[in-house]
Amino acid sequence: MRKTLLCMDLEGTLISNAVSQIPRPGLYRFLEQVAELCDLIIYTSVNKNRVTAIQHLLVEEGAAPQWFKKLHVVHPTGTVKPKSACGREDAFLLDDQEGVIATGEHQWWIQIDEYMPPYSEDDRALYRALEDIEIRIRLSEPSVRVDLGEL
Repeated sequence: MRKTLLCMDLEGTLISNAVSQIPRPGLYRFLEQVAELCDLIIYTSVNKNRVTAIQHLLVEEGAAPQWFKKLHVVHPTGTVKPKSACGREDAFLLDDQEGVIATGEHQWWIQIDEYMPPYSEDDRALYRALEDIEIRIRLSEPSVRVDLGEL
């Protein structure tokens, strides 16, 4: 069975921003756990060279698993992130900015609080996001049907 696709924003979601590149607390564990549930890509407006550098830095610093540096990256053409750019209908977008969600596509958005100063080690947003992802995946699975006439 194919896994659901999770498109992950980078700045404010997985890390602070593309300049300071502070990994969000729990990033490594989140990535490991969500990879068991979903196919993953990065969906960001950060330029390709900067994203590649960030991916490698996070792996080198032990903040992300080795496979993170090989994740496919999708870049929106403007400031909005349409679901169609991900190439799959079964996708969710983990992002901290509501303004990037295309009109009529809020159902695919998994909201996460922006990771911003002061950067707290007590931040648990990725754990809450993982719970939300697990629930959404369960809700999207086909229901088991019982023929009540046989009872």
